[in-house]
Amino acid sequence: MKCANHPETEAVDICPVCRRPICPDCAVNLAGKNYCRPCLEKKVAHLSHRPGAKSRFWAFMLSLVPGGGYFYLGLMKRGLQTMVVFFGAIFISAMTHIEPLAAFVVPIMVFYSIFDTQQLLSRMNEGQAVEDKELFDWGRWENKRGLIGGALILLGLLALLENLMPFYINLYAVQRFIPSLVIIGIGAYILYRNTARKGGDAGGNGKQDD
Repeated sequence: MKCANHPETEAVDICPVCRRPICPDCAVNLAGKNYCRPCLEKKVAHLSHRPGAKSRFWAFMLSLVPGGGYFYLGLMKRGLQTMVVFFGAIFISAMTHIEPLAAFVVPIMVFYSIFDTQQLLSRMNEGQAVEDKELFDWGRWENKRGLIGGALILLGLLALLENLMPFYINLYAVQRFIPSLVIIGIGAYILYRNTARKGGDAGGNGKQDD
């Protein structure tokens, strides 16, 4: 008996699904049975949609509110932190009247939540273990307390300008100039760090030459 896919090769078994003869190159053994590759792929795909597998539709719908999709997947830590950041940005923006804060954070959180939830869902439905990691690794931010403190001070100053001095300062002009000044400041800081690093490398090379 010849293989259905390779007529020049003798078959070693018959696929229990499609009942076609298969050779050693076509046969894939699973639980003691030899399947042809297409039938086995269909069988695995069917198992991935077994009862108990999470629904992509509901994961998508719930992830439209950042954090909801993670709760649906059982990732409580990640979901809680995501929801706190999302609603916290809206709350701070409303209390301080700094609308650009919510306009910047909200779309990013929504899109990140949707795509990240779908990726984690795929891994879960494939049988992979997914760890309930927090959204932010706070350990990495320990060395950036100065940057966080500066950002909070800047946010507080913007809130004061917005709420306490509307009659003394042209807030429209301030809001137009501040982003430009922030960009200039970041660029100057990067150039300063780059120059300092090159100076340190040159000094180290000079000492080696001596």
